[in-house]
Amino acid sequence: MRRLFTILAAVTALFAGAAVLQLKLAVQEKADEVKALANQIHEDREAIRVLEAEWAYLTTPRALQEKSIRFLALMPPAAEQILSEPDRIPFRPRGVEAEEDPGVLLPTAARGKSTDQPNKPDKEKGPTL
Repeated sequence: MRRLFTILAAVTALFAGAAVLQLKLAVQEKADEVKALANQIHEDREAIRVLEAEWAYLTTPRALQEKSIRFLALMPPAAEQILSEPDRIPFRPRGVEAEEDPGVLLPTAARGKSTDQPNKPDKEKGPTL
């Protein structure tokens, strides 16, 4: 009986040791996963910080103005294009349809065109830029 008890205790100790070893390995694996996730979070936060800095640089008013001039062919308004009174904005006469392609820039009032006639570019000269 004592021998059976000793063998049973030894087998139980082996199974307990194997279970503790398996638990230790599982905990180490989870700890490695947590460490990898923490490193990934750190790298992502660093990338976000860099992207926010790039966004702040690229959206400065000076950079946006340079890009609008370069890619959109838009220029700041000339002094004669700025109206101090909104009542001076000419309206389209009744019965006159808008042009399909008015061009990039709107014509200025300083060119001597009356507000009764629609603003159409000369066919010979092409659109005004």
